[in-house]
Amino acid sequence: MKALLKLAPLAVLGAFATHTYAQSSVTLYGLISAGVGFATNQGGKNAWQALSGTDQNPRWGLRGKEDLGQGLSAVFQLENGFNVMTGTASQSGRMFGRLAFVGLSDRTYGTLTLGRQYDAIHDYIGPVIIASNGVNIGDNDNGYNDIRIQNSVKYVSPDYNGLKLTALYGFSNATGFANNSAYSFGVGYEHGPLRWSAVYAQYNHPYSGTNPDGAVANDYASPLLIFAKSVVTPGAYASRQRIAGTGGFYTVGHAQFAALFTDVHYDYLDNTHLHLQNVGANVVYTVTPSLFLGAAYGYTQGKYDVIDTHPKWHQVNLQADYYLSKRTDVALTVIGQQAAGDAKFAQIFAYTRSTSKRQLTATVGIRHVF
Repeated sequence: MKALLKLAPLAVLGAFATHTYAQSSVTLYGLISAGVGFATNQGGKNAWQALSGTDQNPRWGLRGKEDLGQGLSAVFQLENGFNVMTGTASQSGRMFGRLAFVGLSDRTYGTLTLGRQYDAIHDYIGPVIIASNGVNIGDNDNGYNDIRIQNSVKYVSPDYNGLKLTALYGFSNATGFANNSAYSFGVGYEHGPLRWSAVYAQYNHPYSGTNPDGAVANDYASPLLIFAKSVVTPGAYASRQRIAGTGGFYTVGHAQFAALFTDVHYDYLDNTHLHLQNVGANVVYTVTPSLFLGAAYGYTQGKYDVIDTHPKWHQVNLQADYYLSKRTDVALTVIGQQAAGDAKFAQIFAYTRSTSKRQLTATVGIRHVF
């Protein structure tokens, strides 16, 4: 009898766990991408390289959902980024540097999450950038999602007849609300062949010297973000960055067309300012259900106020993507960039700066999704 009494609580607990499992789901997912690339004039020399993330940056993650009843669910997502070639963690070595959030989702009222998350630019403008198979110079508009917002609260509305809204606020977690805080808003509309959106994001004192663990943290110190510091005072980071943009897709038959415009303002700690504008257009054509051809053109123009210079960059991206299966594809990508105006160098994203105004890269890569 004593043995039965000892086992009774475990039986109750087991029954509860079985009930919980029936109402919950956890998904393990990921993406692995790698290849070989050639680049002209990386610091004055041509180079062949083994590359991680030739098509998309590698990641693995856990995504979970628990049904709480009456249309309400608990949700979470943990996502790790890594380098295939070295096996090391990305995002400054964070275990879940890509995403880490938990929250509640309601079919009627939308989704509210807390943690380290993407802002509205990722949700609405990011897909247009990714479709072009390239990145605006220095990822100045965060279209490639190099900046993630931690200490954040994010709301995503339900779909209202094709209309969707997103709002995010990243806390500084310091006594000064503006000392490394961030916020963004986005609206998207989808109807038939049209998908269009508009966004705004602002980062206040990102990577603050007195509050480095605020909303933006050391993502902002990445060497990929070549405009994060003033050209007049190299050690002076931006005191504020503002990004406004609009863009979207339109599908006609086998072709998907996309266009994008972003307006970016950097205010630096040395009281200098940089204004950049990016314009892009691309098309992806479905030749067969397995073969996709893409072409894109991007133009960036800027103005530094104190030194009164007007740099410009032109970039062309070409890609052929062939799917061996639903989860595995191989792609050839060619990117060329030409600096113009007062710009003294070309620098294709993720490559070393050219010593001239031109640079060309070509990569062949494989991607597998699980």
